[in-house]
Amino acid sequence: MLRFSFLTALLFLTLSSPARADKDNPLMLPPEGHVLINLSATETRKLVQDQLIASLRIEKEDVDVKKVQDDVNKAMKAAIEASKKYDSVKVSTGGYNVYKNEQPIPDPKTGQYTGKVKTTWRASQTLDMESKDSASMLELTGQIQELGFAMSNLMYTLSPEKAEAVRDELMVIALKKLRAKAEKASDALGKKGFELTDVNLDTSGGYPPPMPYARSGMEKVMMSAQADAMAAPVADAGESSLSLTVSARALLKP
Repeated sequence: MLRFSFLTALLFLTLSSPARADKDNPLMLPPEGHVLINLSATETRKLVQDQLIASLRIEKEDVDVKKVQDDVNKAMKAAIEASKKYDSVKVSTGGYNVYKNEQPIPDPKTGQYTGKVKTTWRASQTLDMESKDSASMLELTGQIQELGFAMSNLMYTLSPEKAEAVRDELMVIALKKLRAKAEKASDALGKKGFELTDVNLDTSGGYPPPMPYARSGMEKVMMSAQADAMAAPVADAGESSLSLTVSARALLKP
């Protein structure tokens, strides 16, 4: 709950609303009997995360640069084909990197390096997925892991759509609380009314960052990676906190 305190409400003198400075009123003094105060109200809500996101990568290494890229291309094609069976999962490809790795070769007898190097090529590409259908998402993720992909990231987050809808609700509630504060201030100071001016919404925080799921199944997944048949990843949704602050100046009228 929000608590109102006159000690935290900044009382200051300025021109009446709409307040404007002019040559006859350089100090921006309000009309006689009027008082301006700064007020703010914050509303916060905890929401169950509704969107699961994952990032997997395929990595290959070989002495033949053509083969290493061909292996990555085939694996990525197979993953894309598998994802087509899941309409509820959005899939996109990420960065594709190929680079040369040169490792010095020591003399087998002396152990000294002779200047000879072993050249190999490494290639990798990422696959990003997101969905509100966690069951289908986890099932597909397990299938892609079976293709040789390694999990880079798996977590729940709050979808932008849900965050935006809830933020509108928070705005309405915060504005009502702001008016209630202004009314209390007006009554406490013996004023007969008020008018809110310069109302601002604090959305600088943007959308909440992705949060790791509450109970991780990654340990089980990593252990089963050595088995012939991998279990699908496990994930449970956590919560995200969404806040919105409304601030304004209240002109209290005599």
